[in-house]
Amino acid sequence: MRMRDATTLNRKAWNAQRYDAWVAAYGSPEDQAGRIIANPNHVLRRLIPYLGEIRDKRICNVQGSHGRVAVALARLGAQVQVIDFAEENRRYALNLAAAAGVSIDYAVCDVMEAGNLGLHGRFDMLVLELGILHYHQDLDTFFAVMHGLTAKGGQLLLNEFHPVQRKLFWPDGPHDYFQSGLVTAHVPNPDPGGVPLGHCHYRFWTMAEVITAIINAGFTIRRMDEHPEHDEPTIPGSFTLLADV
Repeated sequence: MRMRDATTLNRKAWNAQRYDAWVAAYGSPEDQAGRIIANPNHVLRRLIPYLGEIRDKRICNVQGSHGRVAVALARLGAQVQVIDFAEENRRYALNLAAAAGVSIDYAVCDVMEAGNLGLHGRFDMLVLELGILHYHQDLDTFFAVMHGLTAKGGQLLLNEFHPVQRKLFWPDGPHDYFQSGLVTAHVPNPDPGGVPLGHCHYRFWTMAEVITAIINAGFTIRRMDEHPEHDEPTIPGSFTLLADV
């Protein structure tokens, strides 16, 4: 399947009743804003050890979805831009930001076309958090786009599902670590009791493919940590990578 066709299908799935799904999972924007105001660090708990000084930092939350990370960063003083291709996500995120008393910029755009937004070299840090890479079929081009968004001296902060968990242990995924084809599965529904919201096409990557694509794009990897799976701490569940431009 061509990348553009997969993106079109994924965008359709991500706009299907997504606002209502976020409300079911996190409460109304007003309710969720109250929790973020009380403790923004809780939303950012996986990222805090890597973020450094947040105030006045120009941060792009790539594929930032519902905006909880973006709003928490804004509450701590960051200037935040979200790029995401779902209008339903944007609606929840902007309502959340307004309720939290902060302002974020939110561009509804395929991130692979982010170069058309006039944001070249704009950001001190890119934040990519949990569930980003498997929507892309060309990691070299994806990370080249990320490099183009990052200011000289800026950083890429990637907190992502571990390839071992995604490729070997994900219930609806493949069980061959080196399998390279697209996989079709339900789009994630954050409401445990909710109905399926459609299907997405995923491409699961090995760790070597991820690291090589980051290096090929011109980033210098400073640090990488692996974290255990929450329900099964004997296997890796996620990893965090920090890279410099």
